[in-house]
Amino acid sequence: MTWAWEQHLDPSDKLVLLALANRTNHETGVCYPGQKLLARECSMSDRSVRRHLKNLEDLGLIERRARMRKQGRGRTSDEYRIAFFQEDNLSTKSGPTVQTDTTNRTNLHDQPDTVVQTRTEREPEEETLAAAPQEKPSRKKDELFEAIASACGIDIRQLTGSSRGQLNKATKELRDIGAEPGEVEPKAKAYRKLYENAALTPSALVKHWPSLTVSKQQRQQPSDTCPECYQPWSDHDQQIHDLQAGRWR
Repeated sequence: MTWAWEQHLDPSDKLVLLALANRTNHETGVCYPGQKLLARECSMSDRSVRRHLKNLEDLGLIERRARMRKQGRGRTSDEYRIAFFQEDNLSTKSGPTVQTDTTNRTNLHDQPDTVVQTRTEREPEEETLAAAPQEKPSRKKDELFEAIASACGIDIRQLTGSSRGQLNKATKELRDIGAEPGEVEPKAKAYRKLYENAALTPSALVKHWPSLTVSKQQRQQPSDTCPECYQPWSDHDQQIHDLQAGRWR
């Protein structure tokens, strides 16, 4: 116990070391307290006990050996040997060893009733690093979807479930008939020209799509030409006028 008090450690690490030293058989130098017992005596959680035991082991202040129940019926409490009692020949042993309940008379309530086999393997660490979150693959941009949303004045960042469903349905129907993103805005303009007082929605755009004809862009007319046949006034021919006027009507 005096040796444990003299160690310069983190307070919680030292408390766990003192608990082990208090339970160590001074003849054999070992003890077998369970982690739940240590947690109760040190007034901390099981996870904290495991962390401080690992710290003490990493510092070389304790040696820990896992023990298995007889006939391989799972693990039992580990064997702990504090550094004050460690001998060079004990630290170099390898392979399984046998430990009976007569090796630690001061800790009978922590001992198994039967002979157990010890294997030199470490207890799994209490905490494992969380797996790095996987980035979701970026969704491929749907130009037709965005074109319909833009033509209908819909902000795709604020879509509700129902409005997104309507937009997806309209996109699918137009894609099925071979519609291209570049056709959407001209069709939308044609709709607004035909139905000035009606709101343009994705379903309305799909419904009237076949009837929305896009007129060719009107030719720019110079101020010194005839508005019907586009002949210069300085060289205006009536016969040509009649032919040309009929073509542009």
